[in-house]
Amino acid sequence: MPSGKLIVGGAGAATVLGIRVARSLHGRWRLLPEPQRRAIELLAQDLRTKALDLRGASDPRRAEEELRASNEGFATALVETAEADPEVGEREVRELRGELQRELARLASGDVAAARGPAKRRPAAGERRR
Repeated sequence: MPSGKLIVGGAGAATVLGIRVARSLHGRWRLLPEPQRRAIELLAQDLRTKALDLRGASDPRRAEEELRASNEGFATALVETAEADPEVGEREVRELRGELQRELARLASGDVAAARGPAKRRPAAGERRR
């Protein structure tokens, strides 16, 4: 599989992570029951459009900020949708809020290694590879 940088035309790691977060949020939206999905459908479309437009943006910094804001707004909408659903318990809402906060925090810090999994440890000087 090609690297994320190649997919978005050499964009920075924060851009790649922003697109991954958008993809994750959009995937969560697609799993919602139809009435909840329809309630935030315009936000989902906006999020998807911003993620796709980022690849060819003439002002990548501005496009990254717009995607970041859209990711945050959509995450908020997902939590509000869960809170409004009588079938979703308080504990589930808390867990969802925590998961989304962690994802957005990674995006804010640009911590790409956390998004891809644990980094491979390199042997120290003089240490043998296994």
